[in-house]
Amino acid sequence: MKFDLHLNVGKVYRTQKPGSVEMFYSGKEIADYCNYYGITHGVCIYDDYKHLKELIDNTDAKIYGVQWIVDKDQELDVGKEGWYGIKLHSHRGYRDATKYDWKEPTKKRGPLSVEDKMNGISPNSYGLNYGDKYVKEILANLPDGSLVYMHSQGWPAIDNRARPEHLFMLATDFFNLKFIMGHAGGYGAMLAALPGAHVPPHERQKGYDVYKTSIRNYGDSVVQFRASAHYANMVHNLFLDSSCYTPDKAIALRDTKKWCVGSDYPFGANKPRNSEGNDDANHWGVEDFAKNHVWNFDRQSQLFANAMGREAVEDGYKQCFDYIEKPIDVLAQEQFEWMSDWKQVVKAEKDKFKEDEKG
Repeated sequence: MKFDLHLNVGKVYRTQKPGSVEMFYSGKEIADYCNYYGITHGVCIYDDYKHLKELIDNTDAKIYGVQWIVDKDQELDVGKEGWYGIKLHSHRGYRDATKYDWKEPTKKRGPLSVEDKMNGISPNSYGLNYGDKYVKEILANLPDGSLVYMHSQGWPAIDNRARPEHLFMLATDFFNLKFIMGHAGGYGAMLAALPGAHVPPHERQKGYDVYKTSIRNYGDSVVQFRASAHYANMVHNLFLDSSCYTPDKAIALRDTKKWCVGSDYPFGANKPRNSEGNDDANHWGVEDFAKNHVWNFDRQSQLFANAMGREAVEDGYKQCFDYIEKPIDVLAQEQFEWMSDWKQVVKAEKDKFKEDEKG
């Protein structure tokens, strides 16, 4: 078994940041990726059902489709082949901001200023605020046992609406749904890596934005990785996608069995096509990606295996399969039994500590 917990097909929405572009990879291209790496199972985020169906038709891998939801009024593909749930994102995906905005859901945004336009701000509202009532309305209408894949982005900002604790709270509000926390608390990559040796001296650090951003995000990411593992252990309906590898994420994931490798393909591909009809000559194929990018499936699996052991990675594949395939009430019962055993272990440790104190 080789389980990739994070694939994308069709259009991948942009963020609000200037310079952010939409990507597009066809179902056939994602199927080629699965076939190239021998992936047997995968959770795939899709924007349009026809792309998911094309993927399913071109690979022997078992594909669990999660539909990208950007608007509360969006029609769900419940009952269609390969549909297993939805994807909610805090920063990507857009809708008409005159309907609602994530900061003030009931307030209409007025005309854009010249400054807004120069800064790349559009009349669209980007991402979903996980704390707003319309998100809970979406979740309340899902069938029992549906997958809910949610992006996590754990940088230390007061208004960050995608930290692990927010996903944990939703999981405890909707015990009938199966939540998957994308990125296990934070994507990782450079801003979650320990700053290098070439840091500026103390007198220069104050104005050195690259260092400041790096140390801030690294410090917080370590905490978020560990919190994510803890939250996953506490409830039956929360599972972690590993994308992408950092040493500290691997250390944190040693504390839980509820995680699986995710590649987040095709993120990281060189100069991806930005529309369905644009045949860009620089659009990477699978073999190009395998040769030139560190985040392909095999490389991700190997990095975690180096840090945690091959057995832990392969167990993650099985854990993920069981999490998705088992009925939600079975997962709840197993969690109850695990928590009961855990409480007994804690009690035994406390009793031993008391005896040692007496001695």
